Amino acid sequence: MKYLIFIILFINCLNVNSQTVTSDTLKKIPFGQNKILNSTYLSKNSEVFRYDSLCIWNDRRNLSEILDHRPGFFINDFGQGGRNNISFNSSSYYSTGIFRDGIQVNDNFYQGFDIQNLSVNEIDRIEEISATSSFFYGINSSGKVINVITKDFFTPQPFSQFRYSQDRDGSLSADIFLSQPVSRKVSVMAGITKHSLDGRYLNSEFNVWRGRARVNLYFSSDFNIRFDLSLSNFDRGLNEGLQYTADKDSLADPLNAKVINSVQKENLENYFSSAQFTGKFFRKKDWVTKVKIYSNNSIRDLYNPADTGSVNIYSGYQHSIAYGGELLQNISINYGKNYLSDLTLGFNIYSNILNGNITKFLNSLTDPYQNSRDLYYSLRAKYDLRYSIFSASALVRNDNLAGKNYLNAGAEATVKAISTKKASVNFSAGIRRSEYFINNASETYVNAVSTDTPISDLTNNLINGGIKFRYTNSEFEFVYSTGKNAGSDVSVRNINAGYNFISQYFDISLNYNNSNSELFPEHYIKSDIAYKNILFRGKLKLRTGFDFKYYNIRNITFQDQTLYSYSLSSSAFPLKDQFITDFYIGARIGRANINLTVANIFNSLVYNTYLFPLYDRGGFLNAISRFTIVWDFIN
Repeated sequence: MKYLIFIILFINCLNVNSQTVTSDTLKKIPFGQNKILNSTYLSKNSEVFRYDSLCIWNDRRNLSEILDHRPGFFINDFGQGGRNNISFNSSSYYSTGIFRDGIQVNDNFYQGFDIQNLSVNEIDRIEEISATSSFFYGINSSGKVINVITKDFFTPQPFSQFRYSQDRDGSLSADIFLSQPVSRKVSVMAGITKHSLDGRYLNSEFNVWRGRARVNLYFSSDFNIRFDLSLSNFDRGLNEGLQYTADKDSLADPLNAKVINSVQKENLENYFSSAQFTGKFFRKKDWVTKVKIYSNNSIRDLYNPADTGSVNIYSGYQHSIAYGGELLQNISINYGKNYLSDLTLGFNIYSNILNGNITKFLNSLTDPYQNSRDLYYSLRAKYDLRYSIFSASALVRNDNLAGKNYLNAGAEATVKAISTKKASVNFSAGIRRSEYFINNASETYVNAVSTDTPISDLTNNLINGGIKFRYTNSEFEFVYSTGKNAGSDVSVRNINAGYNFISQYFDISLNYNNSNSELFPEHYIKSDIAYKNILFRGKLKLRTGFDFKYYNIRNITFQDQTLYSYSLSSSAFPLKDQFITDFYIGARIGRANINLTVANIFNSLVYNTYLFPLYDRGGFLNAISRFTIVWDFIN
């Protein structure tokens, strides 16, 4: 780590010195005029929030921590460095689509997403697609779609950013991001991350290297090309959580707590590459053509460094390669100021190649996925209409896999009953029916019942309605949804309510989620109460506050991190009512953001996933939990 920091500081010194020189080309020609804005967004009607404005003050460490404060989300936390599952409104993480700059990055083997493939310092904005429309944008994404918009600086001067974070249990993280304009038509970006963690409990260490690079070609204001490459390599201990005991002190003490698996480990290599072409080839410049080509190559190695077959562990590898292509065209038709319509047509093609050789030591079961190939495609269409105070969308998507069609359809509408500068009232409603398919990996591993990839056809239905009310500095939103999740005949019900108050000196954010699903807490309250100010004649921006969470989990859901699977249980959760409070201070001084966080100030033992401690026990007089500095170098 110390050598990495030395190299980063050396690069930054070079970069800072180079920023005093500006080429004649950059001086004479207006900069950035060829860049097509928002080309990586999925929808014009989505909700987008900036990471920096909302989360950098609170020092979120990864994507799951950012989303866990958003309405409707629940995260199965497996500890720092773990593959935390992202779920929305009682739908499992299998149906949460994760996108990076408009391209889906879920792994094609387990349908989920390993958050450790993404550095938090990459995130610029996050786009949320409504639960009604999410199925339209990707494979198995009927629950929710999240599109991470990464940093994409294009300024006349070079830009670099350094992030360093230190946490408990030997956690050290450093990230450097560089952006270099070549001309007004070409820019190059690169970033590298190193994160190491000793782990609090046995077999919970984590170590990762991440790298990323991008080349933007802005040939004209009507045609842009973008090339992306990202890779990661990490090792992770899979202790599967703690062996539960009623003695809470034993569970909290890393020396006395016993883990389920003390030897199982994994190494993962992931390589992602893409090319995106964005053009305005028609006379009407709001008609945009998008072509995307990408590949995702993942190699997972399960191993036991102790080389013992006396425990129930796995050994071997899994190799998955996904190739994808997408063509998207929108056609806008405007009939005056109050009557706008937009038709979006899309075609996707996917190719998945899976092979592996996993052996379970205890009973010598062998992974049946020796060689599997899937080729499937989809056609989709979306029509958006806005007329005066009324707006609506109708969506349809048809996926074809192995000659079988999976039809998905939905519609949503919004009415602006009141719309003034001081107040507004919006009513919304939506309906959706979607089908999707999963590789039932966990059952196949355990039972070894087939030599072919088993496909399960699942249906996911949803009806929702809500109201959003705004008056001066306050905003209140209430959403009710009901439907049947995949693989279940039981109707699930979700309530999301949120209140936000923003003033000159105080911000209040309060969200409440209620669900009757066994996957989610019955009650989930999350809040952020902060004081903010600008001091010393604008030289210091200060924000300090408390994060509070409360939830009650009814039944145990057993999680298997080796197989990335879960199973429901009728057993009661041993710690039902749980709460946690963090205190934080964030400050912007010149070009640096500095954060101090004291996690779990009331020293409570907290689980949100059975057998996996959510936070280390702290206490206000314990050492500061986390220190982070984000430093911008720019002319």
